[in-house]
Amino acid sequence: MNHSRARDLRAAIGRLRAGSWLTNPTLLGPTLLGLLATTAFAACGDMADEGMDSGGGGGDGVAVGVAASTGTQGAVGSGGAPPEEELESSFSAPVATGNFVWIANPASGRVAYIDARSLVVKVVDAGNAPTHLAAIPDPVDDVALVLNVASHDATLLRAKANGELTTRSFAVPATGNRWAVAPSGRWAIAWTDGREIDGADPIDGFQDVVVLDLASAEGGSTPLTVGYRPVAIAFDETSARAFAVTQDGISVIDLDGGAPAVVENVPLSDDPLESTLTRDVAITPDGELALVRRDGDAVVTVHSLSDGTRTDVIMPGPATDLDLSADGTVAVVVVRESGQVALLPIPAIAADPGAFSTFTVTDVVVGSAALAPESPTGFLYTNATPSPVLTVFDTSDEAPEARSILLRAPVSAVFPTPDAAHAIVLHGALPVEGGTGYPASVSLAPIAAQLPPKIIGLDGLPVAIAIAPAGDRAVIAVGDTAVGYHGFVVAQLPSLQADVHLLGSRPIATGIVSAAGRGYVAQEHPDGRITFVDFATGEVRTLTGFELAAQVVDGGVP
Repeated sequence: MNHSRARDLRAAIGRLRAGSWLTNPTLLGPTLLGLLATTAFAACGDMADEGMDSGGGGGDGVAVGVAASTGTQGAVGSGGAPPEEELESSFSAPVATGNFVWIANPASGRVAYIDARSLVVKVVDAGNAPTHLAAIPDPVDDVALVLNVASHDATLLRAKANGELTTRSFAVPATGNRWAVAPSGRWAIAWTDGREIDGADPIDGFQDVVVLDLASAEGGSTPLTVGYRPVAIAFDETSARAFAVTQDGISVIDLDGGAPAVVENVPLSDDPLESTLTRDVAITPDGELALVRRDGDAVVTVHSLSDGTRTDVIMPGPATDLDLSADGTVAVVVVRESGQVALLPIPAIAADPGAFSTFTVTDVVVGSAALAPESPTGFLYTNATPSPVLTVFDTSDEAPEARSILLRAPVSAVFPTPDAAHAIVLHGALPVEGGTGYPASVSLAPIAAQLPPKIIGLDGLPVAIAIAPAGDRAVIAVGDTAVGYHGFVVAQLPSLQADVHLLGSRPIATGIVSAAGRGYVAQEHPDGRITFVDFATGEVRTLTGFELAAQVVDGGVP
């Protein structure tokens, strides 16, 4: 998560202190949805975190943020309640690869890379104002890519097992603040998310993107033009095509021929004046279909990205959420007003719009869904109105028997472990008798075993969450300057043990380097500061001044 979004996230969560979101949950919306996020990818190629966010993604411990949702702040959903808010994707971690954590310093023009095993710090020169980092998948080396915003280029950084670090430069003629990286590691696309630019002029369409061929010996760089104001870019599972979701529809980029080229735009509506700020868009991993949900609309549209045909699927009522399973075989659509959940089979639903099943959740309100990345288990909840109930179901069952779990505070966001054996549930203010309570809290909920969840009160505001790919650890960073509290919680699963550690400065992001068995929390500090925790021993070590290796101070403790 980049610094500005981390600050905005804390500002929004700060409103929880008085419990105001319990009566007006839309107060959470503007920041936690990624600053007016309008469109979501689900289960499309590498889209586990909105296309390798400039300051996030990349680490193998980032198992959060499957999809961002709509930015309809202040709108009213079905039944007079506010819209559902998908907050999960607002949480991300700094860039980590198999063995290293990478941190850019725009002021010095250098990138620090820290060996997560030995905690040895090294620095390397990049371009002018290196700012936005992404991790690049590679079977052998640790590879990161940084966008140098002042010199209009990018630097590919490759750390080899023998300790050698090599660099390559690529031209990036357009500005940008985001990366999208293909699952193969061959392609990277620099693009601009206008939602992160304060006071952007309406005529600034941010339509320029640059496709980098990272496998090219010549450092291939291709500038392209996509639709107006892109909000997400992703690749199909074969890395043959990329898709840019924009206010003009979906721009299809062909990567399988000669030079990369925009070959088609698939409009998402027949009405050119239709609002584009109320859409969820999910693209199947094979890149064949896009599913679209609109607030207040009972129709989910299925668009073919090959021939442009469209199928309208009529839901029992206005759909309040749309999510796609990681394998792309089923789409989950939630209808809050009736408590119904529709399971749309993929790709069959495109040929037969009536070929879906539904089940009804009774006694509790459900309006949002969260799906585990490596399990058919799904989770239902609502944050449009205060509800302490988490409902669990099986997406692979046409007639699932939903099971409800009572938590001890209203649900705000749900982060399943990859195997769905547990879920990390973020809550808003936890009121207690006498009118005081925690600013926020987190529950560790066993799912595979029917055991009681454990709630943990937080003494500050949650900033970031990371979950290990094995599902055995989670790190929750907490920071609150107003009360002078900064720290992080390490959750152990399945024991539900929670260890609290203090920090010397405000956290901005967290992540896990599973190969090293460590978690880390990056913090705001003029010289750079990062704290590592060893999961095996519990040892905490803080490095300060890591941007200048000679000035690194190993504090031992925060």
